[in-house]
Amino acid sequence: MSTNPKNRKAKSTAKSAPRSITKKARLVRLLQADGGREISKLSQDLGWLPHSTRAALTGLRKAGYHIERLPPRKNGTSRYRITGELVATKP
Repeated sequence: MSTNPKNRKAKSTAKSAPRSITKKARLVRLLQADGGREISKLSQDLGWLPHSTRAALTGLRKAGYHIERLPPRKNGTSRYRITGELVATKP
């Protein structure tokens, strides 16, 4: 590779496009629904496997989110939702 400055690509001075919404933010937004969401529906909406969705819920809990497990609907699957604000976590 040449060290000649003329051969280097010019760096753009324009700001890059803002980062799209994060996976975590999408999950939080879906879990803020009043009726909660089932794991299967969350997985479908996010394009994740069910075990990845459950792991993400665990990650949110560790990050300080209070996630409530709601009673199952007629089909027998539990629903989850975020309640309240972030809770303080131990350091």
